Amino acid sequence: MKKNNQYLLQINNLKTFFYTLDGIVRAVDGVSLVIKPGQTVGLVGESGCGKSVTAHSILRLLPLKISKITEGEILFRRRDVKDTIDLVKVDPQGKIIRSIRGREIAMIFQEPMTSLSPVYTVGNQIIETILLHQQIEYNEAREHAIKMLEAVGLGMAESLIDEYPHRLSGGQRQRVMIAMALSCNPSLLIADEPTTALDVTIQAQIIELLKSLQKKFQMAVLIITHNLGVIAEIADEIAVMYLGRIVEKGSLQQVFKNPLHPYTIGLLKSVPMIGNQVKKKLAPIPGSVPDPLTAIEGCAFRLRCPICKQHECKGQKEAPMLEVEPGHYVSCSLYD
Repeated sequence: MKKNNQYLLQINNLKTFFYTLDGIVRAVDGVSLVIKPGQTVGLVGESGCGKSVTAHSILRLLPLKISKITEGEILFRRRDVKDTIDLVKVDPQGKIIRSIRGREIAMIFQEPMTSLSPVYTVGNQIIETILLHQQIEYNEAREHAIKMLEAVGLGMAESLIDEYPHRLSGGQRQRVMIAMALSCNPSLLIADEPTTALDVTIQAQIIELLKSLQKKFQMAVLIITHNLGVIAEIADEIAVMYLGRIVEKGSLQQVFKNPLHPYTIGLLKSVPMIGNQVKKKLAPIPGSVPDPLTAIEGCAFRLRCPICKQHECKGQKEAPMLEVEPGHYVSCSLYD
């Protein structure tokens, strides 16, 4: 992948493996991705395809004993020190990455109830983040925490700040997580399944909240989800991931209106539609995701791909990422 001088974060050929008793899991197997300042990039794919591991690799939050980044770069342009750093090369427990986590790159985790400590009030947890990265007094940090709770649409913030997480609804807890993530005004927000386990109306509220806060704080967002509806609402660029690899990427319009990879086409066909298409049957992707312990040479999707079977696809080798149209890339031997 060519170097992009306009990036905030650039991932080049990232490989993150897990070494288990049963074998090697190639969770992230050659991912390349660019996020520009102020841009929203959606990383979409089935559960277990490596989306969350990619996010955890960026922040170096991987379990040290069983995981390893074996190859690649994660180049990040730091805001305060005005330089570029390769996050792969930093100590995952060192001062440098600790100064970046929460302050320059923040993350909203999948399940707010397990991410928030049940024995501390929500205020204490937000204040701890603020005090860790900002040289201010406790009372000033508390006032800032109240303002952040108000910014994410939580009423009665002055009393809510002293509540424990179990006293809040799922939507309120997610808003608390967003307030905590944005408390230090990060350059990049990673949102890992931010609408999981929320009902449809709350999902819509959280997405609208993220969109408004992105404009207010002028930050870039990497949103990770398997929900194409969420991606359609918020993303500028989309990267489609399958079994540890990105198989297609482009703008929202390009990928949704002209999907190129058979996996992307299958994902879009499996989404329920309203209107004139309501009578059409859903077309599920055949087969199931291969065992992640099995090393697959070449195209990982070829065993499930109906187009490959019909056209004698050269799927025995991994296709390069080709630019089929300006800004629209696909990794599929049908386009060689």
